Amino acid sequence: MESVKEVNESATIGCYVKARYVLALMGFLGMVNVHCMRLNLSVAIVAMVNYTSSSMGDNTTINSCQNQTLATLNSSTYQQTGQFTWNPEQQGLLLGSYFYGYVLSNIPGAWLSKKFGFRLLVAIQIILGSIVTFLSPIAAKTSFELFFVPRVLLGMCQGGVAPSLVMAWGTWAPPSERSLLISIPLSGSAAGAVISFPLAGVIAQYWGWEAVFYVTGGVAMIWCIVWLSLIHNTPMQHPRISDEERSFIAASIGADPPGEKKQKTRTPWGSMLTSLPVHSIFISHFASNWSVYTLFTMLPTYMSTMLNFNVTASGMVSSVPFILQWVFTVASGYISDVIIRRRIRSVVFVRKMNTAIGLFIPAFFVVLAGYVGCDVIAVVIFFSLSVAFGAFAVPGCKANASDVSPKYGGIVFGISNTIANMAGFLGPQVAGILLQQGNNLSQWQSIFWISACINTAGAFIYLVFATADEQSWSKGKAISTPLDDSKEELNK
Repeated sequence: MESVKEVNESATIGCYVKARYVLALMGFLGMVNVHCMRLNLSVAIVAMVNYTSSSMGDNTTINSCQNQTLATLNSSTYQQTGQFTWNPEQQGLLLGSYFYGYVLSNIPGAWLSKKFGFRLLVAIQIILGSIVTFLSPIAAKTSFELFFVPRVLLGMCQGGVAPSLVMAWGTWAPPSERSLLISIPLSGSAAGAVISFPLAGVIAQYWGWEAVFYVTGGVAMIWCIVWLSLIHNTPMQHPRISDEERSFIAASIGADPPGEKKQKTRTPWGSMLTSLPVHSIFISHFASNWSVYTLFTMLPTYMSTMLNFNVTASGMVSSVPFILQWVFTVASGYISDVIIRRRIRSVVFVRKMNTAIGLFIPAFFVVLAGYVGCDVIAVVIFFSLSVAFGAFAVPGCKANASDVSPKYGGIVFGISNTIANMAGFLGPQVAGILLQQGNNLSQWQSIFWISACINTAGAFIYLVFATADEQSWSKGKAISTPLDDSKEELNK
């Protein structure tokens, strides 16, 4: 969809907060809760595991930066003697277990959202995730194998949230605001890390690791109540939206007038799944997620075992890159919309430019971070730049699904998110296997090089095959239904 329809929004009299902005805010807070429940283990595991146990292996090197000078951050009184004796490979398996369930529910979640509406589906998924989170400490104390189960179930409960929120903008977002309105909820992933990493560190140190799960699960429950009271599936169903905003949205996206029956069409699965532009979205999305999730899940462990930070400091320092990621996600979405709205550059140029920035630059800085040794300031700066510039992929390849198919954008994103989130369990597992051979700087450098290579390959593929034109199968040209045929006969 290279052209953006020019429609002006009439001013609303009085004090009025636009309903689509409320949806963006609540979607953002929803994604914050999803990622707080997803990432709570990344910090809690630092307090849960006994790193001095013999089960960690003879080749493991702990606290390789014993002489680093930031004494305010690395407490010498901290004892890495948690109650569990999980080795690095088991830890990697647990940290990635969420994504085994997550990848299974993305496509069903997108389909259910299209069929029944996103509002109730998102609420149900987060409520179920909250319940599973509450049960996690009991499972962990029972056995390693049983703890694996609620982490997988949590992923299954939450897999459809992001596709559902992306699909929501098919009926709520004017094209000139699409990049920003998609970026705001998706930036909740970074904000979730910003909140959960330091908060979980403090909670684990002072109230125990179990409280990390209880707090994150409880806050998500409260969010669900507010979500159900404020959000509605479409502008036409919203009881508090202004007439001006409703008319503006309908005119911008070409929505069907109230009362007009929609034509039913089959989802063009074959054409969708054989489309090269769609493949380029899948691959670049996977590349972006590999680097992000490797740092999401492994950064607190790196800070603790390599830089000698305690659980509180590890969580706080690990959150710094994701503060920048949140800022960059929102800013890049806004800038992208300005460029598109003012016709400075085409939509496809903006998507490719953002994707190139979001993959090439993070690859460069994550490798650099592995070669500065115990220089904590340099490590934090390079990790921060890697994660921050990775945010450009959101208004790049991750927003591209709604361009190639406004009608099926949620399904395309759901499939893309399914493939991309396989990186969530593959990345930590690869890291765990490498660290099992020795938790030392050389192994961490290998982890960062793998991430950089995947990023680079994904960027090149996207630059060659991506487009922002709505595909013919999205317009209905690739399929034919009896209703279509009858309409064609009547129009002859």
